[in-house]
Amino acid sequence: MRGDSDALLRAFEALGQHGHLEDLVARTQRITRGMASERRASFESDAATDRTELDPNAAKTPFGNASDVLQRGPENDDERALACALFAHAIAEELQGGGRDVESDNRLADDILWLATNTPFDATPLLDRALGEEVAGTIWTAIADRVRRVDAYRLPELGRGEALVGCVALAFSKSETAARLVVSLGQELHDPALLRMLSPASSDTVPMVPTDGTPARLRGELVPAPHGLVATTALALSGILFLIHGTRLLARLALAYRCPAEIVLSPESVRVDSRVEMLGRTLREKSTIIGREGLVRAVRDVRYPRVGFYAGLLALALGTYIGVSTMIDGVRAASPSLFLVGLVIIAAGVGLDLLFSSLVPGSQGRCRVVLIPRRGPAVCVGSVDIATADGALSAIAKS
Repeated sequence: MRGDSDALLRAFEALGQHGHLEDLVARTQRITRGMASERRASFESDAATDRTELDPNAAKTPFGNASDVLQRGPENDDERALACALFAHAIAEELQGGGRDVESDNRLADDILWLATNTPFDATPLLDRALGEEVAGTIWTAIADRVRRVDAYRLPELGRGEALVGCVALAFSKSETAARLVVSLGQELHDPALLRMLSPASSDTVPMVPTDGTPARLRGELVPAPHGLVATTALALSGILFLIHGTRLLARLALAYRCPAEIVLSPESVRVDSRVEMLGRTLREKSTIIGREGLVRAVRDVRYPRVGFYAGLLALALGTYIGVSTMIDGVRAASPSLFLVGLVIIAAGVGLDLLFSSLVPGSQGRCRVVLIPRRGPAVCVGSVDIATADGALSAIAKS
């Protein structure tokens, strides 16, 4: 469900103050579990078997009578918000007990997506509020896994509808975990409809074309498109990553090398204007125009992209260096110094890549925007303001 998010939050908060919340949550859990396990969207069976009755006045809320909603389903927007809020409280109560594992999270994600797609119980807009960042992150991870498996035709329990709902939920979430998952899914999925749903279009975002008719602009610096995990690992182990970043750093410090760029967004196309500057002089200017029909995807990095991956790769290089140097103290090799120098180069390359692609931009509230055309190489502009990028990319999806 994509309704009025304020109404959903108000319904959730109102239930939190309800004197009979525990009884209502218990009844909601029984009803939603039955519907999910039987893959049944109707309420008739629950009305016949659930004999938990509350005084009609005890189930009243500002959004309707919760007992009536659970017995027959919602009949208007307020009652629909109440149903969503009830299920969000039920999920929160279920996860408070602990003892969760990946399998149980996956089952819960299955139920959340199926119920959101086929019944009025859509808790996805309230997961962040109900669960908090850490717990919600595990559920978003499970939902993203469900989406991947549906896209790969490896999850017969769910269909394309559930995957679409999952993509929309991830895209609208304010969770940092969800934001990272949106970026990774944007690089992995093949279904164009799923990819489209990963870009939320909301009325409160910055419009692609301002109201005065002038094109929207994103300013930053032209940078190489991010490599995949395998390519990054190969470049690091070969020492090429260190060579690339070392050369760029030297050129930047000694020769004032810069590549300022500007993304110009209009209803007809996306244009990237860039130039190469050295020692204060412009050496080359270039414009890349991508027609709207030729733009496959436009995404931005999360605030600190791939920090876990870089940390693991850096720890591997440093750990190997320490271990090998200790071993060489006991067993002298023919040329141990070359091997140790190689490990230092690997660690330095990974550290520079982490610093320039993740830590520095993220700490400054900056990100990379990647434009992937139908034909030709991807275009990547870094050092773009995150809020401005979000507004512009959302507007691209909307238009």
